[in-house]
Amino acid sequence: MLRFWDQLWKNEREFFDSGKAEFRHGTSFVPVSSIAEQFYCEYKLENEFALGEIPTEAKDSGTALHDELMPTEKITKEEFADLVGKKEPSLAVLGLWGPSGRLKVVGVPDHVIWSEGRPLWVVELKTTKGDPTPLWEDQENQVRIYGLLLERMGFDCSMMQLAVVRVKSAELSDDEKKEWILKVSGALIEGKTKWLEVRYPGRMKVHLLQHEPAKAEKAIDSKAGYWLGEREPTSSSSIGKCRACEYNSSCPKSLFSPSPPV
Repeated sequence: MLRFWDQLWKNEREFFDSGKAEFRHGTSFVPVSSIAEQFYCEYKLENEFALGEIPTEAKDSGTALHDELMPTEKITKEEFADLVGKKEPSLAVLGLWGPSGRLKVVGVPDHVIWSEGRPLWVVELKTTKGDPTPLWEDQENQVRIYGLLLERMGFDCSMMQLAVVRVKSAELSDDEKKEWILKVSGALIEGKTKWLEVRYPGRMKVHLLQHEPAKAEKAIDSKAGYWLGEREPTSSSSIGKCRACEYNSSCPKSLFSPSPPV
């Protein structure tokens, strides 16, 4: 197993050393989160690169809740390998990377459950103020691509499954927040996610997916032309998305125009 980790870190160094500013916006590597955002609206992504990120109350509260539910601490590569190599399931994340078609893709998942060096579950947490029941295309593709990268890195993904956990923000008590990550992980390992939804009625939905690399590859390929400069960004046709977008006052494709202050 030690040889596997040595080779993994060697491959990682070579991958990042190979980067050059060859993709849109002068990027050397394409973030998984950016590919996911393309499924929401490419013009929003374009505006983020052109104008910079605009802070919003929703972003700030979502990030704060996310940090409360999934706290992390930095460990060394050696500590990581030792932790995830144990038979008893362990919780740890690492930066993922790998090629897909003509792109070099990178990202960090929210949560991974491991056993004996194998990823058992890749989990993405999505907070919402509304109904947690729907699973959106961008959220599904994001977790699928993380699964693909784990496979590209050489991990044994034969037992791996994927989950998108959508939770209503600001509706969990402090005690529930503290125990959240362990309860979700336990429910996934034991196959008791329905019990979890009953435990948090109307506040949580666990969307379970099978690891299907071909679907992840197809998702990346469908958006690669944007990064390769082969086409211009496309815009959403949803007025609701434009209304919620922080760039709607300056976006040339916006379908919503905010009323001027009185």
